[in-house]
Amino acid sequence: MSKKKRFGISEALTRGLSETINVVENNSGTFRNIVLPLSRIELDPHNPRKLIINLSDVRTGIKADDPYYQQKQEELEKLKELAHTIKASGVINPVVVYKLGEVYRVVAGERRCLASILAGKQEIEARVFNEKPKGFELKLIQWIENTAREDLTLDERLGNMRDIIDEYQSQRGEVEVTATLLKSITGLSLSQSTYYLAVLNAPDDVQVEIQNGNIRSLDKAALIAGITSPDVRNRAISACVNGSSLREIRSLISQHKMLRKDKISLQISTRGRNTGKINMGSTLSVKVIKLIIESILTRGEYDKYTDVFARINWEDLRQTTKAFRQLIEIMEREMAV
Repeated sequence: MSKKKRFGISEALTRGLSETINVVENNSGTFRNIVLPLSRIELDPHNPRKLIINLSDVRTGIKADDPYYQQKQEELEKLKELAHTIKASGVINPVVVYKLGEVYRVVAGERRCLASILAGKQEIEARVFNEKPKGFELKLIQWIENTAREDLTLDERLGNMRDIIDEYQSQRGEVEVTATLLKSITGLSLSQSTYYLAVLNAPDDVQVEIQNGNIRSLDKAALIAGITSPDVRNRAISACVNGSSLREIRSLISQHKMLRKDKISLQISTRGRNTGKINMGSTLSVKVIKLIIESILTRGEYDKYTDVFARINWEDLRQTTKAFRQLIEIMEREMAV
């Protein structure tokens, strides 16, 4: 059984987070590490985390008539797992917040905050900006934080990436977004950046399946997004939804390409000068020629020529070639009558 591929956070990405925070520190005023009361922390409503559960649900419980009751319960169970770890080892990495009036709004680390409350903690270590980071830096910090999580859906990751691109373009203008640019912004590898770009520009049918949670792999999504034929793309989507591996989807695409190539090669070309004769091709198998000749001689109008070919040595290539040519001459003569 193959090991499930996970979205991991690279050393470059971790380094990028520190560098980004340094940039924010240099441009946004005072930055400090302190221990904050959890009662003074609030979640950022614009964080691209897509968590349904909120502070009130964690502190007072999820109401039975909540329309998102089931989904919130599932998120709560995952937070309880993290809370168990926090009880045993504490919060290893500080959360990142900025001061907003009398409260502190979370930039990165919402799950750690919620799980700490569940763990019965009253305080949490935090890295504090006195001013809200600029748009692009804020989105980048949030994205790097979310990339370290393994429970994010592909749709959420793509949403994070779109936010980063939007903020980057709002600061730098409508620059062309390339894989190389994404690599330099995010610290991802060039191949991962290429996959993200392909999926961000994927056809609508692929985007819908990603939003519905039917396509969850970035690699598969990028492969399917590159299929130009709607019919083949639809078959690839179905294969992906039904659990086909990346190799199986590649095989499906390759089969289509081979069929298309064979179909094109069978089409009669109408370009160039008309040829004066038909090339019958060639073969090294005397059995092929013998079969063709014997098949023709079974037809009523040709059975009178049976004796002509009766003494052919079919093991002799020269005799077999001569016999085939003679058959062609006979057929041309008969059809000319």
